Amino acid sequence: MMTPAKQAGLWLAQFLSFFIIFAAFYLLLPEVYLFELFSNSIGFITEADWNDLFMFTALGLSVLINALLILVVGTLKQKRGGR
Repeated sequence: MMTPAKQAGLWLAQFLSFFIIFAAFYLLLPEVYLFELFSNSIGFITEADWNDLFMFTALGLSVLINALLILVVGTLKQKRGGR
């Protein structure tokens, strides 16, 4: 059984991993290039709509990668017999 302090620490570690992944996506994705690519293939898109789409994509990818990271770490710890 996990103590409340361990649960809070685990939650904080998971949140920090999500934040780091999201910050990396937000800072490293070529937003201008993706905007030009998207608008050339789809057509006109307002800046507000693009910002919503870009943020949703960055958040969605961050959640998926963070969930996979948590799954992999949990699986490895379980195989090793770690706590």
